[in-house]
Amino acid sequence: MTSRIRATAAMAACIATLVPAIPAMAEDSIKLTLATGIVPTVPTAWFVKDFIAPRLEKYSNGRISTNVQISGSLCSEHKCVEQAKLKQIDLGTVSGANIGAFGPAFDILNLPYIFKDDASADAIVNGWLGEELANKAAKELELHTLAVIPSFGFRNLDNNVREVKVPADLKGIKLRVTKTPIELALIQGWGGIPVPYDWATLYEGLQTKIVNGMYIPDAYVAAQRFYEVTPYITHTGGGLNTHIIFMSKDRYHALPDWAKDAINRTAKDLREVAFKIDIEWRERANADLKGKVKFYEPSPSELQLWYKGAVPAWVAVKGTYDPALASRVLREQGQQELISALQTAGAL
Repeated sequence: MTSRIRATAAMAACIATLVPAIPAMAEDSIKLTLATGIVPTVPTAWFVKDFIAPRLEKYSNGRISTNVQISGSLCSEHKCVEQAKLKQIDLGTVSGANIGAFGPAFDILNLPYIFKDDASADAIVNGWLGEELANKAAKELELHTLAVIPSFGFRNLDNNVREVKVPADLKGIKLRVTKTPIELALIQGWGGIPVPYDWATLYEGLQTKIVNGMYIPDAYVAAQRFYEVTPYITHTGGGLNTHIIFMSKDRYHALPDWAKDAINRTAKDLREVAFKIDIEWRERANADLKGKVKFYEPSPSELQLWYKGAVPAWVAVKGTYDPALASRVLREQGQQELISALQTAGAL
C-alpha cells in the first residue's frame, strides 16, 4: 500500500469515527423549555411544572431535561403560541378562547352551553372530539396538541357595578372578553359591552374600572384575588374554560422517536387525570370565596333567558365551527331543546 493510499485510508477511518458522533450526540439528550402565563394558584401552572416536566424526564429515562417558566416570565396566552412558532419555547399553554386569535380550530369548545357538565365534557373532549380538534390544529394552526384540559371549569359573570339576575341587567356594564369572536358575540347577545382586554393587566383594569367585569370561572376570582375588585358573581354557566397544551408541529416532528414517545406518554397521562385534578383544585379555591362576594343563582326561568340570549352568539359565529360536530356533541348529551332552538335560529 502506497503512502498516499495509507493516508487516504487513515483519513477515511477518522471521518467514519467522527461523523456518526454528531447526530448521536445531538439525540442523546434534549432540553425543552416549557412556558405558561398562568400563576401557581391555577392548576395549569401545576400541570406544566409538577406533572408534565417530571414525566417527560421519567419517560425519557432522564434524556429530556426541562426549563420551566410560569407566571408569564416568558410568555402569556397568545404570545406563547407566537413564541412556539418562532422556536423560542418548546411547549406552551393558551386558553381555548385566546387561541382563537390564530384561527377557529378550537372555537367549538367556546360555544355557549355546548357542554352541560364536567363528566360530559371529559368524555367527549378526551374522546372523538379531541382527535378531531388535534387534526384541525395540526392542519390549520401548525400546532401539535398534547391535550385540551379544563381550567377551573365553567365560566360565570363577575362585575363591580351591581347584582345581575337576567341578561337585561347587564346594560351599560363593560365586560372583558378574550380573543375569540364567540365570547364577544355572547356578551353582546346578553346585553353587555364587550371589551377585549389583556389578561395580565385585568386586575388593574377592574380596579380603575376601565372594565367592570369578566366572564371567567369562580375559582379564578379566588386564585387571582379578583373578589377585591368584582364583588358580584352570577352563576350563568355556559362556557367551559379550557387550556390547550401544545408544541409547534415542526418542533415535535423534528424530535427523535424516543423523545416523541416520552411526550406522547406524558400527554396520555395528562388527558386521563386533567378533569379530576381540576375539579379538586376548583373546589378548594371556591371555598375561599365564601363571604367575599355576593353570588346570585338564577331561577330556572331566569336561566332560560341566559340560554336564549346565547343563541344569537351561535348565529353570529356561524362558519367558525362545524355544525355537524356541534350537533353530535349536543346530541350525545341529550341537549335536544338547545338543538331545536339553534336549528330554528339557523345556527345548526
